[in-house]
Amino acid sequence: MRFAALALALGLLRGALQERPAPFELPEEFEGSVVSDGVVRTAQGLVALKLHGLPVHRGDRAVFFGHAHVPPGKLNPGGRDRRGLLAARGIALEGTAEVVRVVARGPPLYAFLDQVRQRFTERALLFCTSTERGALVAALGVGDRSALPAEAEDDLAASGLVHLLASSGLHLAVVVLLAREIARRLWLRTRWAHAIRASLVASIAALPFAVAEVLLLGAPWPAVRAGFGAALALVAAAAARRADGITTLALAAAGCALADPSATHDLALQLSVVGIAGLLLLARPLRDLAPIPFPAAGASWLRRFGEYMLMLACSTAAAALCTAPLLAASFHRVSLVSVAANALGLLPGLAAIPIATALVVVDAVPLWWIADLLSGTTLSAAHGFAALPFATLRLATPGLLACALWYAGVTLLARHRYRAALAPWAVLFAVSCIPRTTAGMTLTFLAVGQGDSTIVQLPGGHSMLVDAGGDLRWPTRVDPGVRDVIPALAELGISKLDVVVLTHPHPDHAGGLLSVLDKIPIGELWMTEERDPIATAVREKARVKRIPVRDPHPTEIGGVGIEVPSRFVEGRSLNDNSIVLRLVYRDVAALLAGDIEALTESDLAQGPAALTAVLLKAPHHGSRTSSTDAFLRRVSPRATVYCAGAHNGFGFPHPDVVARTPGAHFSTAEGAIVAHTDGRDLVVEAHRGEAVERVEIAAHRR
Repeated sequence: MRFAALALALGLLRGALQERPAPFELPEEFEGSVVSDGVVRTAQGLVALKLHGLPVHRGDRAVFFGHAHVPPGKLNPGGRDRRGLLAARGIALEGTAEVVRVVARGPPLYAFLDQVRQRFTERALLFCTSTERGALVAALGVGDRSALPAEAEDDLAASGLVHLLASSGLHLAVVVLLAREIARRLWLRTRWAHAIRASLVASIAALPFAVAEVLLLGAPWPAVRAGFGAALALVAAAAARRADGITTLALAAAGCALADPSATHDLALQLSVVGIAGLLLLARPLRDLAPIPFPAAGASWLRRFGEYMLMLACSTAAAALCTAPLLAASFHRVSLVSVAANALGLLPGLAAIPIATALVVVDAVPLWWIADLLSGTTLSAAHGFAALPFATLRLATPGLLACALWYAGVTLLARHRYRAALAPWAVLFAVSCIPRTTAGMTLTFLAVGQGDSTIVQLPGGHSMLVDAGGDLRWPTRVDPGVRDVIPALAELGISKLDVVVLTHPHPDHAGGLLSVLDKIPIGELWMTEERDPIATAVREKARVKRIPVRDPHPTEIGGVGIEVPSRFVEGRSLNDNSIVLRLVYRDVAALLAGDIEALTESDLAQGPAALTAVLLKAPHHGSRTSSTDAFLRRVSPRATVYCAGAHNGFGFPHPDVVARTPGAHFSTAEGAIVAHTDGRDLVVEAHRGEAVERVEIAAHRR
C-alpha cells in the first residue's frame, strides 16, 4: 500500500509539472495522422478537429483543408476552461477541416472496428422502437453516443444514470465479470475441475473479452485505462492473490498517472477513482446505518434480493457522496434522486450492456427486443426522476474550504463516526444558506458566441435575464442555455429569476431560452406580440411551466427603475421590434438596445423617452445598420459592450460603428463582460483568461 501511495503521489506530481503545449501556426492545407476520433497529429503538434469529407480512421495519414485556432479559455462565470482541458491532453489548437485526400491508410483493424460500430448504430436505430432507445443501445453496446438526443442525455445526467454512458470501467466490468462467471461455472462442470483452479481458468478465459470490449468501444483512453485495470484484477485473481480494493485502486491510478501525466487532469479518471473509493470505503458504513437486519442464512430469494437492492442503494449513495464536489465544480449541479433512480434504472441498463454487446456478434431479433425493452426501462426511469422539481441541486463552484468540510464529513462517515460527520456538514450547510446579495447593480454580458445574453443582478437579491443566446442555425445540438447561461446563474448564486426578457424571437437571442424556462424558477416572461415559430415555442414552454407571459412594461425591482423606451409596431422587422430596456440605478443608467436598427433608432432619437446612459449594449451586435449618429448622440455612452462571437463571419462590431461610438469599448468575443455600479460610478471588467482589464468610469449622471 505504501508503494501504491508513493507511485500515486509521483504520478500526480508529474501531472502537475507537465508542460502545456505551445500554440503554433497551421496553414489552411496541412498533412497529419489521425490519432483518435477528432484528434490529428501534425508536424507541429496535436489538433482537435471536426472532420468532414472523406472517411478516415485511426492511423490514417491524410491531407486536410481547414482552419484551426487556439481554444478559448474560461469565457463565462461557471464556464469550463476548454483551452485547459485540451492542453491537459497535449492539444494546442482546435478547429474544423475537410479531408482532401488520404495519403496512407493505417492498420485495417481500426477501419474494420469503425465500420462495425457504425453498422451496429444503424441497426439499433432501425430495430428499436424509438430513436432514443436505439441510441442508448448503441451507446451501451459500442460506446457510440452520437445519435443520443440531447434531452435524453440531460435527463440521464439529472437522474444520476449518466454513468451508464461512460465508455470505460462500467461497460468493461459488466462484460468481463459476466464472461468470467460463465467460464467459471462451465469449468466446474468439467472432469478437470479438481485439477486446475476454476478462478485461474475463468480469469484467463475472460482476458480476451476485456481486449475485445476495449476495441469494440473504439479504444478511447478511458476504456484503455479500464482495460489495464481489468487485466490487473484478472491476473491477480488467476494468481489467487487476496483482493485488496484500495491497494488495487491506488496502483491502477498510479499507473495511469505515471504512464500519462494528463490523466491527472482527466475528469473521467478523477470521477472513477473517487467514485470507486467511495464504494470501497463508504458502502458498508452506510449499510450499517440502515435499521434493517442482514438476511439470515437460508433466507428466501425475495429477502436476498431486497438486501441486494439495499446494498445497491448504499453503493450509489457512497459514490454520490464522494463525487459530489467534482460534479459541482464541473457541471454546477448534483443529482438528488440518483439513489432512487439507480435502484430502478441501473439494473436494466446493466443488463442491456451484455445483450447489446452480444448483438454485435449475434444479430438476432429477439435480442433486439430485449435490448429495446431494457433501454426503454432505463430511459423511463431517467425521464421520470429528472422531471421531479427537486431532481437536481444547482451549485456554484465549491471552494477549497467547502471541499475540505465536505470530505471531512465523508472521512468521519467512513470511520463509522456518524454523529461527528454531521458537524462539518452542518457548518457547510450554514455557510451555504447565507444569502448572496449584490450591493448595487451588476450586469454580466455572457459570451454565447454570435448572440446576446445578459444577466442583471439587482439590489436585494433580485435578478433578471435578458435573452439567452443561441445560434442562427437553431435548433442545434449545442444549447447555450445549458452550456453557458444556467452554469453562469449557478456560479453567481442565482437560483430564481424575477423577470426574463426575450427582446425578439431570433435564434441568436432565444436559442437557450427554452432550457432556462425549463430549469430555472421564473417570476414572469416579457416578450413582444410577434407570432413566429420561435415565439410560439417559447410561449408554449412558458404555458407548460406556468410562467406568466406579459408585455414589457415600466416597473421597479430592488430600487432599480426598469424603463421600456421601445414599442411594438405591427409590420416592422423582428430586429426593429426588439424590446429596448433602460435600467436606472440612482445616478447611473444602462441601455440594452436589443437588435434595433436605423428605423427604430430614429424613432427613439426623436421621441420623448429618456435614452441617456453611461453604459450601452450596442444594438445588433455592432452592425453598421445600427448605432446611427443621432441615436448615439441621444444615448451619449461612456462605455459600450458589443455582444459578438469571436471570428464571426459578419465582421461585428463593424469598424465604422466602433469609430463613431464614444467612450470605452468592450466585446464578448473573448469572454464575459461584467459591469458594476454603486449608483454613482461604473466599473467595467473584461475577462481575458486570467488577466482582467478594468476601466472605472465616473458616472455622476444618468
